[in-house]
Amino acid sequence: MKKNILLLIVCSLFFSSCATWTGIKQDATITWDVVKDLSSHVWKSTKDTSEEIYTTAKEKTDDLIK
Repeated sequence: MKKNILLLIVCSLFFSSCATWTGIKQDATITWDVVKDLSSHVWKSTKDTSEEIYTTAKEKTDDLIK
């Protein structure tokens, strides 16, 4: 009897602390939105920086050739 009560208490504590599927989906959605926004920002920054480097290198090359 004591063993069953102890098992019941342990199981109730274990299952009460487990994440729910709804919570997991919500966390995944929030994480995806954050990653998507950061990725978009990083890509734009990389594109802008690459364009600046290309333009500067092209101007310097043109100056050297002239």
